Amino acid sequence: MSTSFLVPGARPAQGDAPPPGPLLRPVHIPLLARALGGYSSGELYWSLVDTVDAISPGVYLVTDPQGRIVWLGKAAGGRGVAGRIRKHLAESWKRAVFHRVWVAPACDQISRSALEAAEGWAADALAMRTRMPHRAWPLSTNWLSLIGLQSVA
Repeated sequence: MSTSFLVPGARPAQGDAPPPGPLLRPVHIPLLARALGGYSSGELYWSLVDTVDAISPGVYLVTDPQGRIVWLGKAAGGRGVAGRIRKHLAESWKRAVFHRVWVAPACDQISRSALEAAEGWAADALAMRTRMPHRAWPLSTNWLSLIGLQSVA
C-alpha cells in the first residue's frame, strides 16, 4: 500500500485504490435525488456496476462489496451514467473495487453547471469532503439558484 494514504488529503499513487469512504446507510441514498431537485427524473435505483443501464444524465454513488462508498460522481452525455461507469472500469483498481452503483437519474435538460452543483451538494450532504479527503468535488455554492428552485415538467 502506498504511504500517501497516511497523509490526510494526499492523493493515492497512480493505479492504487484510495481508502474507501463511510459505509453507505439508508439515510444517504435519498440525498442523491434531493441533490438534483426539480431535475430529478425518476426513482433512485441500484445495480451492479457491470449491469448498469442508466443512459440518462445523473448523480451516482458507487460502493465496494462491503457497502462502503468509494465514488460519488456525475454523468452527462456519452450514454449517461452507464457510459461514465464504463469509462471508470477502464482503470484496474476501479474494476477491482467498484461493486454496486446507486443512480439518481436527471432530466436531459439539466445543464453541466447544474449537474456539477448537484454533485457538490451531494458531496456536502454526505460529508464526503472530510470523509474522503483524497477526492475533490465541484463546489455547491450556486446549488440553490441552479437546482433548488428549478421545476422541470
